[in-house]
Amino acid sequence: MLYGTAYDLERMNVIKKRAGMAAWRMWLAGVGVLTTLAAGAGTGAAAADAPRCKSVSVAVPLTEGGPLDQRIAGTLCRPRGGARTIQVLVPGGTYDRSYWLRKGGDGPSFTETMVRAGYAVLAIDRLGAGRSSWPSGAQMRPDSHQASLRQVVRAARQGKLDGHRYRRVVAAGNSVGSTIIRAVEARNPDTLDGIILTGESSTPNERAFEEFAGAIHPASEDPRFTARRLDEAYYTTRPGTRADWFYHRPGARPEVIARDEATKEPDTFLESFPPITDNRLIRVPVLIMVGDHDRLLCGEGATDCTGSAALREQQKRWYPNAPLEAVVIPNTGHVLTLHRSASASSALALDWVRRYIR
Repeated sequence: MLYGTAYDLERMNVIKKRAGMAAWRMWLAGVGVLTTLAAGAGTGAAAADAPRCKSVSVAVPLTEGGPLDQRIAGTLCRPRGGARTIQVLVPGGTYDRSYWLRKGGDGPSFTETMVRAGYAVLAIDRLGAGRSSWPSGAQMRPDSHQASLRQVVRAARQGKLDGHRYRRVVAAGNSVGSTIIRAVEARNPDTLDGIILTGESSTPNERAFEEFAGAIHPASEDPRFTARRLDEAYYTTRPGTRADWFYHRPGARPEVIARDEATKEPDTFLESFPPITDNRLIRVPVLIMVGDHDRLLCGEGATDCTGSAALREQQKRWYPNAPLEAVVIPNTGHVLTLHRSASASSALALDWVRRYIR
């Protein structure tokens, strides 16, 4: 069964009833998007109204306890009527906040799904990307991305984003964005109320990552970033390589892949992470979501992407003290929100949030 113990039969029956049998059959075929579930996720005015979004900027440090002399830029979207819970969305390497705002299929984006359901969302640019600060490599510290994320979470809880103190903060990431979130919660338990890790697991495909090294080069050598005058600490993907590494082509639209290539970002990464054994310190609910064709994760001796039950069984040893669920998304590569299955994965993430974050 596709979901096994991670999403039991009763839960899938509920989703089938909400989505309709036609959408369910498409999902089982690996091309369904469950747009009915995603679009109908909210109730009342929050579900009917479009998200209200604005740009925000948060002062952050380059290391824990350091001066707040850098900026994290983001897009804050809120449902009408406000929200008690906010989701902070952290993109992966060489992506900016737009990763969470784009549509990979016909249904709503991840952000739209959550806001329509009554949750506030803050999609951020990490340090070195988008409109956030671009510190030099010499300025970056081993905890820069973690310290800056913690400060963003503090700002959300203290009412410094929009004057509203959010009671619950969930962080969702993709790829290295997920790793940053996981490290923050392991090193600083109870910073967050729940974490969603997509495109990331405790058992990456090490051989694939060695090969992936050939697909990146200094950002200063890339024509797209010449004007930014970035130093040697910044890297990006070589032109024309993103489709091979981040996508399962049959599960993605060519125009989405083309836009991704045209809007890639530089990145700087000198981060130090705790060992995966420290995941035992995480006690908040955890959701892991991976594509079944994620080249950087799946494979023999790496992440078991054969099904959700197998994935959860493999990953649970690293999360002995956290409520853990795991989902494998069919026909999907590394960047979940940019595949045709995006509405389905967003709907499943929403279902998890509703059950665990109260």
